[in-house]
Amino acid sequence: MRRPARTNPTVDLVLAAACGITAFVCLILPTPARSGAAAALRTTLVAPLASMQSSAELSRRAFLSHDTALRVADSVTLRSLRLTGVEEENDRLRKLLGLASALKWGFIPAEALQGRGLGDDFTITLSAGKNAGVEALSPVVTTEGLVGMVERADNSLSIAMFWGHPDFRVSAMAADGSAFGIVTGHRAEGAAKYFLELHSVPLRSILKAGTLIVSSGLGGVYPRGIPVGVVVSEMKTAEGFAKSYLMRPMVSLPNITSVFILTPERGRAGIDNVWNTGVNADSVRKVIVAAGDSTRARRDSTVKLPALPPAPAPKKAP
Repeated sequence: MRRPARTNPTVDLVLAAACGITAFVCLILPTPARSGAAAALRTTLVAPLASMQSSAELSRRAFLSHDTALRVADSVTLRSLRLTGVEEENDRLRKLLGLASALKWGFIPAEALQGRGLGDDFTITLSAGKNAGVEALSPVVTTEGLVGMVERADNSLSIAMFWGHPDFRVSAMAADGSAFGIVTGHRAEGAAKYFLELHSVPLRSILKAGTLIVSSGLGGVYPRGIPVGVVVSEMKTAEGFAKSYLMRPMVSLPNITSVFILTPERGRAGIDNVWNTGVNADSVRKVIVAAGDSTRARRDSTVKLPALPPAPAPKKAP
């Protein structure tokens, strides 16, 4: 936009000269007259300028106070986030201590290092290796349940596969021992690949949504009783002799930070009731046997004994 043309330069010179003469006159006036002139100038010409300056100062202070308030709010938010992170870390450590107390022996603690191993979404590097007693095919667990298995171990590091790895297999069962099957990764794309599948479930077995699935101990790698996942729904398959179910894993990949690697001796000794998953298969069999023994005992107690012959009558004396 073009600026408007200025006024006549002669007018500007006259105004500047008038201001200079006025200032000189004010300087040579007596003190009372000079004070009166200054007061008149303050109430007429200077008052609007002073008001504008006051408004500008208030605006500057408001801007600075708003900026300060924003910095304080950001600082409080940051501290709150840090506090939340500390609380979550403390809760995670408490759970790990609880799991360690339940296991008591036969485990090696390790940290899940940042970054996936070998370009695979379902492998991770652990901060413990052969020097710490880690062996290949050792189960990897955390507070929620089964993470996977050690694929190979170096001197100071090891590579573990998650439950979603194409080679992952675990013999599993319902926590109450009512059904058995094989758990594998879910063959899908996108977010669906982070689910599990339970295969080879007998047709007579019915698993409802929410049923907890744990390792069965068959196969010699994973001890019985480690939580693996929860049934989501039954899957439609072409198999006519068995059922398959879609499962949600117990362990979420982003939450894997600290893990325990079970030693072979601990796996052979068993870890029943470490995660309090409910009644295991042995308990179910014991209950059935006990019920059978109780039924037989009640049946035997109700069998009537044969009646004894009557005692002979005493002979009368002659």
